[in-house]
Parts: sequence; C-alpha cells; structure tokens
Amino acid sequence: MAVKKFASDIIKKSVMTVDGELIGTVNNVVVDTELGMIKSVLVKPQGSNRYPDFQTDKEGRYMIPLKAMRSMKDVFVVEVSSGQQLKN
Repeated sequence: MAVKKFASDIIKKSVMTVDGELIGTVNNVVVDTELGMIKSVLVKPQGSNRYPDFQTDKEGRYMIPLKAMRSMKDVFVVEVSSGQQLKN
C-alpha cells in the first residue's frame, strides 16, 4: 500500500546540505502531470551561500530534483558537490 503525502506536508520544511548548511525552505513543487509524480522541489534560498549545482526559476528559487533529496524527520538533506557553494 502506497503512503500518501500532501504537498502541504513539505511546504516550509528546511533544506540543508549534508554538511548542515541551510540552503533554504521548500516553497512549492513541480509535478509531472502525465506521471502524477513530483519532478522537483522549489526551494527559496536563505543566507548568503549560492549553489550553482541547482537550476533556478525566474523567481530565484532552486529547482532541486526530488530524487536528489533525502527526508530526515523535519528537514530535507541534499548532496552538494564539494566546494560548489558560492559566497556573495
């Protein structure tokens, strides 16, 4: 039996790197309507670090593929290439 989750369950959850740096918070999701699956998660950046590994949308939110994220209780954890974050 599949576990049901709602987009509202993940909105505003923190997204962090495996090193514990805050990337931002979940702002929205992008859904593949043909497959009925979440394609990517839109993350509103927080702090001065920038992560060029991730595409951004026109509002500056990171478009992080759901398959790149791991859920750890109340946060999502994402692997970022070593040394790839940029400081403003």
